[in-house]
Amino acid sequence: MAAAAPIREGARTEKARRTPLIVATILASVVAVLVTSCSDGHIDIRSVASAGWSSYGGNAANSNFAYPAVPDDLELSWTRPTGGPVTAPLTISGNGNVGVTSNTANGCNLLILDPRNGRKNFCKRMRAGTEVNSLLVDQYDQPYVGEESMFLAFNAGGAIRWRMPVIGVPLSAKFAAPGEVLVASTQGQLLLLNSQTSEFTAPEVRLRSDLNPDDPTFGFGECVTNGPRCPIPAPPAVDTAHERFFLNFWPQGAIASQIRAMSYRAEDGARTMREIWQADVPGGVIGPPTLSADGSTVYAFSRLGQIVALDAASGTTRWTYDNGGHGFATMTVSPDGLIIPTGVLGAPLTLLRDAGDHAEQVWQRQDLAVVSLSTLTDAGTAWTVIRDEGQDSLSLIEVSTDDGSTQRTLGLPESVGFTTGVSVSPSGQIATATNIGKVYFFDSKQSMESR
Repeated sequence: MAAAAPIREGARTEKARRTPLIVATILASVVAVLVTSCSDGHIDIRSVASAGWSSYGGNAANSNFAYPAVPDDLELSWTRPTGGPVTAPLTISGNGNVGVTSNTANGCNLLILDPRNGRKNFCKRMRAGTEVNSLLVDQYDQPYVGEESMFLAFNAGGAIRWRMPVIGVPLSAKFAAPGEVLVASTQGQLLLLNSQTSEFTAPEVRLRSDLNPDDPTFGFGECVTNGPRCPIPAPPAVDTAHERFFLNFWPQGAIASQIRAMSYRAEDGARTMREIWQADVPGGVIGPPTLSADGSTVYAFSRLGQIVALDAASGTTRWTYDNGGHGFATMTVSPDGLIIPTGVLGAPLTLLRDAGDHAEQVWQRQDLAVVSLSTLTDAGTAWTVIRDEGQDSLSLIEVSTDDGSTQRTLGLPESVGFTTGVSVSPSGQIATATNIGKVYFFDSKQSMESR
């Protein structure tokens, strides 16, 4: 039997030198953990909206506005088919993971894609209704999403944390406060849930009496057209600072939909959801409400093709602007009051400004055929997707908000149709998806080369 190799003196000395250092490091770590765990609660671990494009509309206000700077060397990084049409905007978590829902005949219809290569971190087969949902993502990369009759919370690896039964189809959810998720359903049910336990943080509200718990898709077919059997057809806009939210709501028996403002402030030490005001809009409302950055103004589209600005505190009309049609009834709004409405497919790119008591056109690019919801940025630019001149293919384009001039154009290979929006990550990456079911992800060339 061979003798064991002797330990060199130098090695023994080095080991002796390292041991106190290792022990000290471990002790320091243990002390740090103990100090943290015994602190007075200053470390808040409640879930909040992730950095990046955390929900429908990019944020709680549905404003489709991006603060991160988009890299100058942006290039197409990868594409990925989804297996079915995409109708809801994509989300991007604080870690850059792309959340996608699609309408597939079989296989996964919820996908979380790795920003480095588009591979699936995980995917799920969900029930009907998921395809109209954009994910809500918290700072721990945990998604929240709805399907017919159910709202679910996942962990970052795709395991279900909890389920909450819902009457109807849950719409894209929002954080109302740290650790509290607001869920509105197509049948008019409102839930405020603890994001960790799913317990109610306020009593449930049912805005209409004609709900059908036995048929979760009752009225669901009318949500696309904002019909009367779909009480809430679009996600709410939430003002977390003032603890209120705003709905496109069709009252039971009414001839048209309206904007409904709801408070969720605590009363006598407990949260409760109650109506603040309701505002009728000529012809009714279509699409989701959008909230200004300071929470003072609610914007909505009317069926008559107008953009209506309402005082968020009272519901009184500040101004109306004839947009020539409601198009896709969505918009992007910057903190300084710039607005890009989403028109019909192929409409020109138009920039408006909220001037307080009226709206005014800043510029219009009639040479551009827009086929997407746009995104305004903190850099004084806007991103959107256009149809290439004389072709069916599409391109991602950046324009200056000063004069509408083109800053850069990036092609979407093998693209047709339209896209559901332009989502921006915390590091300025961009994701978009065509309605036929293909995701496009753009990243910094330098970042891609350094992997």
